[in-house]
Amino acid sequence: MKGWERLGPPPPADWINQVSAKKDTNIARMAPKLQNNNVPMDFHGALGTLSRIIADRPDTVLVNEGANTLDFARSIIDIHKPRKRLDVGTWGVMGVGMGQAIAAAVETGSPVLAVEGDSAFGFSGMEIETIARYSLPICVVVFNNGGIYRGTDINPSGGSDSATTVFAKDIRYDKMMEAFGGCGYNATSPDELKRAVIEALDSGKPSLVNAVIDEEAGTESGRIGNLNPQSVVSKK
Repeated sequence: MKGWERLGPPPPADWINQVSAKKDTNIARMAPKLQNNNVPMDFHGALGTLSRIIADRPDTVLVNEGANTLDFARSIIDIHKPRKRLDVGTWGVMGVGMGQAIAAAVETGSPVLAVEGDSAFGFSGMEIETIARYSLPICVVVFNNGGIYRGTDINPSGGSDSATTVFAKDIRYDKMMEAFGGCGYNATSPDELKRAVIEALDSGKPSLVNAVIDEEAGTESGRIGNLNPQSVVSKK
């Protein structure tokens, strides 16, 4: 007995065909976005590059966390072998990526590609010292758009202070890895990102790529702000 037969009758062929047609349409519509070489990079161009690298190197373990970085990567980067993807939970589970990357490298001996949003990386980024200390074959790619979702938010209370979602401008995360003796790369285009990640994975050395993403490219993850109750005070 086949697997689906134990679950009941097979789904209607018309439904299967409709789903397949919709999938093919979506893939064709997405393809140009994933091939773009925009400067500064957007999430589609950068993740499209990483998706092709993973396709060429299916034994690489992918670790992924972030807001937009995670949301887009889940639908863009395919995994071609089982047990090669370590993901995070939903609604605020952040900071596990570096620990997952270390564990994956130690337990499997395989190269690890850790794709991190800059906010997610901030929770446990100092674990790159552990990565460097043990010379683990991990390439960390930090998607740096200068903030949580975007680097362009305005402080709603006014004044000269930055919004709490905005980070310091022009951060060079790659210099952190260099400080611990690893390899640092700064990538401002998909082509530069491709070269940096391939070189890092080939070397097997602790590496970090600072992937500069357009600070206006992000969107609110899950549109969680729409779930916030309206303030009684603001209505007065």
